[in-house]
Amino acid sequence: MALVTIGNGQLAVAVETTGAELQSLKTSDGAEWLWQGDPAVWSGRAPILFPVVGRTPEGFITVGGVKFPIGNHGFARSSIFSVVDHSSDSVRLRILDSAATWKSFPFAFSLDLVFALEGGTLVNRAEVKNTGKIPMPFSFGFHPAFQWPLPGGEGKPHWLTLADGEKPPTHRLGDKLVLATAVEPSMFVQGRYLPKAQDFERDAIIIEKIASSSVTFGVDGGPQIEVGWQGLSSLGIWQKPGASYLCIEPWQGLPPWVGGSVALEDRPGGVTLAPGTTRTFTMTVTPKA
Repeated sequence: MALVTIGNGQLAVAVETTGAELQSLKTSDGAEWLWQGDPAVWSGRAPILFPVVGRTPEGFITVGGVKFPIGNHGFARSSIFSVVDHSSDSVRLRILDSAATWKSFPFAFSLDLVFALEGGTLVNRAEVKNTGKIPMPFSFGFHPAFQWPLPGGEGKPHWLTLADGEKPPTHRLGDKLVLATAVEPSMFVQGRYLPKAQDFERDAIIIEKIASSSVTFGVDGGPQIEVGWQGLSSLGIWQKPGASYLCIEPWQGLPPWVGGSVALEDRPGGVTLAPGTTRTFTMTVTPKA
C-alpha cells in the first residue's frame, strides 16, 4: 500500500494505490471534505466498483452459463494499482487482468483511474478497455463518502439538490440486498431532498435513470460539495444510519433484480464493450466553502 498525493494550491488530494481509492480531499484552508473511514462503522472512503456494482447475492456471477465467484462491488477496490504517470496535479493508476482476476471475471482488460485537479475541482476519470477478443460485459461505479456535516456546516440542514430540478422515482433494495422491482415515489421535491438517517434503514436509495448530470450536497448559503458525472446513468445515495458521512455514487450498472438472473450480461444498466474499445466514466467533485 502506498499513498500518492497531488495538489494545486486550491485542493490537496491523496490516493491509495490499493483500490485506487481516494483517501483525502482538502481545500486550501486545510478542511477535510472526505469521510476518513472508521472500521467500527465503515472502513471505506471512496471505493471503485468494478466489474460489478452492488451485491452478488449467491456469491457468484455467471458468464455464458459458467459460474465465477466474485464479491460485492467486484475486485477493483482491493486490487493493487500501478502508478503509470504522476505529476504535481495529476496521477494515473492502472490494473490489468491477471490469473487472479480471471478466476472471477474471465476477460482481458485494463482499468485506468485518473485523478486530476482543474482549479477547485477534482476530476476522477475511469477508462475501461477490452484488450481481449470477445465482447466484455461489466458494470462500473464511483462510491465516494463525504463528511456529513460538511466542514463549517455543523448543526445545519444538508440538502441534496439535483441540477435538473427533477423528481426521479426511486428503487430500494429487497431480498438479499438486491434491487427490488417495485418503483417507489421520489425522495425529491422540485429537485431537492433533505436526507435523514432513518431514510437509510432500508439501505441505499437508488435512482435507476437520472436525467441530471450533477447534484449538490450541503447547506443553503453555506458549505456545499458538487458531484458531477459523465457516462453514468444511475445514482446511489447511502449512509450507514447515523454515521457521519453521505455517499453520493454515480453508477453505470446496478445490482441484479430480486429473483432475477445472476448472469453478468443480464445485470441492469451494465455495459458490453467490444474488443479493442474503451469506455470512459467521469466524476467531478467541487467543494465550495
